[in-house]
Amino acid sequence: MTESVPMIFRVEEVAGGEFNIKLEPVGNNLAALGKGLLGFDLADGTTFNKAEEIAAFLQENITGISYRSS
Repeated sequence: MTESVPMIFRVEEVAGGEFNIKLEPVGNNLAALGKGLLGFDLADGTTFNKAEEIAAFLQENITGISYRSS
């Protein structure tokens, strides 16, 4: 079974002034995640502007996140 949902990629500040990109589902979350969230950890020293650039690139090029169970 494969499940797929569209996501919005948002920059989030985390501890120590670092940034990550969190994935927010559009509509329902993937059932496999339950109430959990996914995110991308960025390299140390990534600026807010660079994080925004990465998030925009992902938003433009990724149409959804999929989970496949065996």
